[in-house]
Amino acid sequence: MLSGLLGFFLIPNENSNYVTFYCNNSSIVSNKYWIGNLSGVFSNLIIYVLLFFIIAGDKEKDIVAGYYINEDLSPLHPFFKNLYKISAKYLISLLLLLVLNLSLILANSQNVNIVLFITPILYFCIPFLLFVSALCYFIEYLLENKYIKYFIYYSFFILLIIYDDKLLYITGHSELFLFYKNLNVPVKNFAIGFISKEKVLNLITVKHFIKPNFTFYKLLIIFLTILITYILSFIKIKRIFTTNNSNDDLIYLNNSSTDIKNDDFSIENRSNGNQTDLSLISSLKKDFFLFRISVSNKSLSFFFLFWILSFIVQENFFLFTLVILLLLSTKVNDFFLGKPYFYNTFIYEKLYSFPYILYFISKFIIVLSFYCLLLVPYFFRIGEIHVILLLILNFSIISIFQLASIHLLKNTTVANIILIVMYVSYVSKSPLIDILYYKF
Repeated sequence: MLSGLLGFFLIPNENSNYVTFYCNNSSIVSNKYWIGNLSGVFSNLIIYVLLFFIIAGDKEKDIVAGYYINEDLSPLHPFFKNLYKISAKYLISLLLLLVLNLSLILANSQNVNIVLFITPILYFCIPFLLFVSALCYFIEYLLENKYIKYFIYYSFFILLIIYDDKLLYITGHSELFLFYKNLNVPVKNFAIGFISKEKVLNLITVKHFIKPNFTFYKLLIIFLTILITYILSFIKIKRIFTTNNSNDDLIYLNNSSTDIKNDDFSIENRSNGNQTDLSLISSLKKDFFLFRISVSNKSLSFFFLFWILSFIVQENFFLFTLVILLLLSTKVNDFFLGKPYFYNTFIYEKLYSFPYILYFISKFIIVLSFYCLLLVPYFFRIGEIHVILLLILNFSIISIFQLASIHLLKNTTVANIILIVMYVSYVSKSPLIDILYYKF
């Protein structure tokens, strides 16, 4: 799935040595008339892949934090409550759309006309992302088993790809295929993905604005989405939370039958030394302990596997391995930085005796140390002290951004979106922000 996502993301500029949409042995050069259409369709595919990963667990959060109580007390019809939550998912998808296309504008700055770029994006993405937001919401809230959720969500994705022309041209990729026919190109098969220009014999340039073919279908998708939302609003959402024996968020209880003696907690048994250590060292120990127990064995295995591979892979594959490592590093937001806000327990850290500034300094040091450990293979390959110091400075800024974003917004969505897009953009050799000083 990751390789597919990367293939979808690599929309080339005119000077790139590869193409991403081709029919038989022909492909269209990414000029100002074509890039917006291609970007709209690719954005749909990328966001579909990413969105459920981002919002999965929202039902658990509502139940654990008790948010659903206020919702149940509201006199609004369930349709409006559901529509409100779908709108929240929709805003997340639009934020993804904005970040993805800002990176594409930077990578294709010579070929972008803003009006010609935005028009097809609105046409392809606005109705599709509303539909996907509703799909994500109902799969997350109406189903219980997380494996069934993922299976249904991505099985539906495959169906949309295969039967796009029979399902109101909903993703838009079949509509791009139809446009090829208007160019008098003999078409038997078409594909979306990565292929070298050397394997493509004919490069075509679009010389006029591409007129939308299925505007009525797009409006129909919006109407059907709202109608289905209304119908499904009559199904009551279960509020019982069940775990799947995940090691990530289990609450361990002490079931020992041994009685606890009151003497163990008596004041007389306490030492006369200072019982409250408010130093940075104590805060670091606390956060390191939380960091260590929050990393599941499964996540640790993935980190370790790609970390070891990054030492031994050839230079041609190192960037790909490094990008995967950085993508895996975004898990820090979810299993460490975001947990207090997920469980609504951050208030206890505010009430704790530590000076509040230590709360940030301690977590900053932990996250930055994690990045430094992650980048050790890259440090060895660089071998230049001043570049390594600049890298550490860059990831210090990223760590501060993660802390600030998650603390202010009380969730990890924005931080995850921006970091994922920033890291993935390296594979196109046109990074959104060159934080790695990588020599291509």
